[in-house]
Amino acid sequence: MSGQVLLTFIVVLAVLVWLAELVWLYKVAQDQRIDPIRTVSGAAIFFVAAAPVARMSPSIVDRVGGVWESVFSSSPSRGSNARSRQPSSSQAPARLLIDGNQKSLTIPRIRLGRYPNNEIAIDNSTVSAYHAEMIQRPDGRHEIVDLDSRNGTRVNGAIVRSQVLKDGDLVTLGGASMHYLAPSMSDPQVALAGADRMDEPVAQQDHDVEVYRQER
Repeated sequence: MSGQVLLTFIVVLAVLVWLAELVWLYKVAQDQRIDPIRTVSGAAIFFVAAAPVARMSPSIVDRVGGVWESVFSSSPSRGSNARSRQPSSSQAPARLLIDGNQKSLTIPRIRLGRYPNNEIAIDNSTVSAYHAEMIQRPDGRHEIVDLDSRNGTRVNGAIVRSQVLKDGDLVTLGGASMHYLAPSMSDPQVALAGADRMDEPVAQQDHDVEVYRQER
């Protein structure tokens, strides 16, 4: 067997292994309720090391996938679609209810953590410096992604690495809890009514979220 034939065989074999790894990662991401496209696009650049890198350093794969997502979402056609998914002027944007204070999710990527340079800073010793990131997906939904935090991220009590959120979901970073509120057609004045209620206990927040959802 000549050297050229051997090299061709090795290259073809490597490509087949790479494709098999990407298919496997896609299925694993679906089983774990993680965005499979983001996972595969983030892992693909590592070629035959795609699967090992995705398993050992999932945060790296997620960040690379986020880069590809932002590149393609910035194209004109995707941009027009993204604009069509933005809440109208009469629609309250998605937001987090934290200690009675509503934080609007108005930019595509919002980092949450203990350090003050996060978009949403949380003063709680159980929260990591850069704990998690809230990402607006191309379909308009929001996804919470754990950034290899010390005490983990939970959605409705279940620990997650990445999770697409639904209206009313309880998100817990370490020991700090908050509720996710999806965009609504509610009166913007009602949407901002919790801004001055910083000292209410979490139990009161739970009650308010339930009442708020019933009113919607």
